[in-house]
Amino acid sequence: MPAASPTPRENDPQELDRFKQSIDLVDYATRRHGYDVKKAGPRGQWHQLEKDGEMLIVSRKGDHQVYLNPGDDRDSGSIIDFVKTRENQTLGQVRQTLRQYLGEPEQGWQAATSPPLPAPTAYAPRPAEPAEIETEAERRARLVAAVLGTHAALTDRSYLHHRHLSDDTIDSPAFQGRVFTSQQGNFRNTAFPLYNEHGIATVEQRNDDYKRLLQLPKTGVWVSHPTEGKDTHVQRLVVSESPVDAMSYHQLHHRGAEGQPNTLYVATSGTVTERQVELIQKLIDKQEPKEVVLANDNDAAGRRFNINYLNELQAPRRAREVADGQVAYDEAPRPVEWHATAAGKYHTALRVEFHHATRTEGTEHLTQLTAQVQQLRPSADEAVALEVQRATRQQTVVRLVVPNADSHALEELARTLHTQRETQRGQLERQPNEPGRQPENFIRTEYAISKDFNRDLELLSQGLTREQVAQQARADEQAKEQQRQEKARQQQEQRQQAQQREAGREQEANSPEAQRREAEQQRQAAALAVAAAGGDPALQRAVQLTVTEPTPADEATPSQAQQMRELLRKAGAQVELRAEADPASGQLRSELDVRYQPHATPGGLRQLSQTLDALEKSPLVILREDAAEQAERRQLAALPPEQSVTKKAIVRIDEPEPRAGANGKAEAVAEQLREAGLNTGSLRSATDPATHQRHSEIEVSYRLDQPNLARASAALDDVARQPGVQLHEHSGDRAERHRLAPTGINANGLAERTAGPER
Repeated sequence: MPAASPTPRENDPQELDRFKQSIDLVDYATRRHGYDVKKAGPRGQWHQLEKDGEMLIVSRKGDHQVYLNPGDDRDSGSIIDFVKTRENQTLGQVRQTLRQYLGEPEQGWQAATSPPLPAPTAYAPRPAEPAEIETEAERRARLVAAVLGTHAALTDRSYLHHRHLSDDTIDSPAFQGRVFTSQQGNFRNTAFPLYNEHGIATVEQRNDDYKRLLQLPKTGVWVSHPTEGKDTHVQRLVVSESPVDAMSYHQLHHRGAEGQPNTLYVATSGTVTERQVELIQKLIDKQEPKEVVLANDNDAAGRRFNINYLNELQAPRRAREVADGQVAYDEAPRPVEWHATAAGKYHTALRVEFHHATRTEGTEHLTQLTAQVQQLRPSADEAVALEVQRATRQQTVVRLVVPNADSHALEELARTLHTQRETQRGQLERQPNEPGRQPENFIRTEYAISKDFNRDLELLSQGLTREQVAQQARADEQAKEQQRQEKARQQQEQRQQAQQREAGREQEANSPEAQRREAEQQRQAAALAVAAAGGDPALQRAVQLTVTEPTPADEATPSQAQQMRELLRKAGAQVELRAEADPASGQLRSELDVRYQPHATPGGLRQLSQTLDALEKSPLVILREDAAEQAERRQLAALPPEQSVTKKAIVRIDEPEPRAGANGKAEAVAEQLREAGLNTGSLRSATDPATHQRHSEIEVSYRLDQPNLARASAALDDVARQPGVQLHEHSGDRAERHRLAPTGINANGLAERTAGPER
């Protein structure tokens, strides 16, 4: 007997709020879409993200994060809007995407692997009394306790086993008390706490296709115990991107091997913050290892991390006490510094900064660097782009850019600069107040054969040899590159097709047939609008809701039916409410007669349709609606996304110069447009002293789904007919607004045709 197909999961109205409250928008943007965090505010209150020249600002709004694109006022909102815009998905597809991101199954909740999200009240503002305002420390303690509980333990090893980690590795003294199980209801994840000097800073939760940090500042690092047990002298410190990579490295290179140094593992859980670099350096200062191994991913991002660690980390520093028992560290001089960043999606940039006493020294540094770059070029598939960004007496700044595939060339250059800097530091060893150079090879890099050490562990666990692992890694990289090229080709084709469609629409909009069709549509719509203004019931649609609920405790408490009436009224419907209470059963039975115009503006009808569909799912409500009218309502409400965009036009006015202190025609036109619901920019004017003619310009904008589009469209056409006024508008935009709002409202509030002159 064939297995039954899974039952589709119902759309919980509160699910979208849950997504907003639980998903870290910054984390989603960086992991799923390749954005880089360029700046961050105190305590993570805001973040500046960049990718391919685009900048986003992410901040908090109440109980969730929102983003804003300063370059596009239409591109903003919550995680829902972010996914809809960048992944071109419907709301239903967004739900499925975010469920998968959180590891939630489409059917049933018992097998889910991600934790339940706190109820909205968990993030709601506390009462305003100062004594009850939640502090940052209290919030951290609450969130960490919700994940780890009061007695944290590792009770489920399934995820670690799935990542090919053995029980011997998991039970190693290094990882005892450093890996836990997060159990919340039916949801279970593997938890890795990140620590700083004050204890747990945040927690990373991992499972198959699920990775999430608590919504706390990333001011800690995951750190193991020494492999020989607590409080033993550490000889080696290994830095990786994730705890799973650190445990994989241990299983591959340390477990069971003779003569291995006592090792401490550190992981940053992804992108490295300045605070994490500071903590790693403090571990080096405290543990005084003989070497630091950088075991980051074998890709461009991992190499960027390693390049920056070479600049930032140093041998154990000498500590000295300062006032109030505080400790300060002697910093070694840095005559040259460097920092690697992503330059778009497919390139890596390296900024090199030399500090010197004279311009001559700066010229010598630049000459030497240029020669080093020339030596690197034969090993790169493309030439290394070199740009001098600043050259002063005391500073020379150079920027180098290479394709990601050649980022190893920049790492080689950074290693050369590091060696040169350590040589210069060595010359200061005889000065007692200056830290000397690092031991040779104190910081070294070690790469996996494939992308990372966990992938190595997976392939080796399948019985592959190291040579076969290398072959598989090359095959994986080639497949990834082919996918990238195919995606780029599809995007190019989509852009070309969009340009062709736009050209076709513009040509069609300007054809005689299209103009005749537009005129006929305007005539028919005008007749409909006049009939609607006269209250023609044939143009209205009716829906009836019956609501059965317990009678409110007192008259001051609004009933559910009354609240529904207000929701429907706000959505643009006419609503009549009749209610009758049954004293015997204590039930209140209400009937709501809902009437609406099916040819209302798209935005209003969409809101009303969504409200009706949501109310229909309530167990208190019985909704009666003609099936054909319901289908019509949903079809009209589901307008294509392009009808929600902002359109712009320029209005130019030529007039005699007004009297001093008086308003002219330009001010009157601007006021007329504002009253009609258009957004108007600042009025820019200039007067010709020879002719005393004033030339003014106003930039206006409107949305194709705004409720008063008909009135706004009529106002634009009206000002275009006025003497001395010119409306500069794309013909396709004009045709689109005439199609969506073929009627306008004149001064008497009656519908009229609004076709304006072609300009």
